[in-house]
Amino acid sequence: MAAGRGSGTTTARGTPEPRQGGSPATAEVTESRGRGRRVVARFGRVLRRAVLVALVTLLALTVASVVGNALTTPPETLEADAGSFVEVHGASVHVEHWAAAGHHGSPGAAPILLLPGFAESTVAFRAAGPLIAAQGLDVYALDLPGSGFTRGGDTEDLRSQADLVAGTIRALEIERPVVVGHSLGAAVAGGTALWHPELVGGVVFADGDAQDLDLGDGTWRARIARLPHTTSAYRVFTRWTWLDRLALANSCGSACTAFDGDDGTRLARQWMRSLTQGDVEHSLLGSAGHSGILHLEEDQMRAIAVPRAIVWGAEDTRSGGSLQDTRDRLGNPAERIIEGAAHDVMNARPQGFADAVEELVNGMAGH
Repeated sequence: MAAGRGSGTTTARGTPEPRQGGSPATAEVTESRGRGRRVVARFGRVLRRAVLVALVTLLALTVASVVGNALTTPPETLEADAGSFVEVHGASVHVEHWAAAGHHGSPGAAPILLLPGFAESTVAFRAAGPLIAAQGLDVYALDLPGSGFTRGGDTEDLRSQADLVAGTIRALEIERPVVVGHSLGAAVAGGTALWHPELVGGVVFADGDAQDLDLGDGTWRARIARLPHTTSAYRVFTRWTWLDRLALANSCGSACTAFDGDDGTRLARQWMRSLTQGDVEHSLLGSAGHSGILHLEEDQMRAIAVPRAIVWGAEDTRSGGSLQDTRDRLGNPAERIIEGAAHDVMNARPQGFADAVEELVNGMAGH
């Protein structure tokens, strides 16, 4: 039977058959949905592959870190390449000494005791120490617990470290030295002057304000520090000389040449050597979770009664803390600002640092 005009085909029973295809708009919608599903499916496959690659990479890095750490396990301690040791309060304190060699110092000028800062050792003073001694001052430097070659001692308590310094002064029979503390060492120097004024002839804060740092909750930092990858990164940094030189030079200042050339390479290796010891590695990584640092409270700084002074690198606007707060809390004492020097003031301008210390110490004589 022929179909009527405009009608669809019919079945034998006269029931209309559905049209094939539909309108163009419906077809476009259907095709668009199909493309969307294909894009989503393709993105899902890419994402799954990326996650799989990331997991495999993380697993490979973890295995490599664990194996590498096992193969590069450092000795717990290394022998110091210079200096000597003195037993104090159950600790073996590493000390370097530069005997007075000149005649420039004022009669009766006090000897000097240099204290390094965080992740520093007596190596930090090997350029400036002899220059101070050449001006007629007896010079000592000692390693504080935690980052040098001193064995034992409390790495987390300021009073204990100040007591250790006082014990070293007694053991070496140093007559009322002026204690010069660099960076974090300024807090220990200030604590020694505060709690043991009878042993101290004066105190110099060198690029260190002795204040706390509010590091917040350190739980996540402690967890990261325990990862094998962190240990691997620490060992790479402390053993890769060009990286060490770059970091040290950046903290030194525009006038600094201490880390240039072959001499700079040797200095960087000497500087980092103590940090490659197992006990120092454990101490530094273990401190990652601390909420603050060794410090003096404001009233404690104001209570320091011995003569006080400040040495500061003109380009150190952050690492040493607040110069203005240091001035205020110490009662605006005599100061020397070293041009061209940043935080590592004693290596940026060794002679300038030595001259500053000598002038300040001579100014303290008789007080």
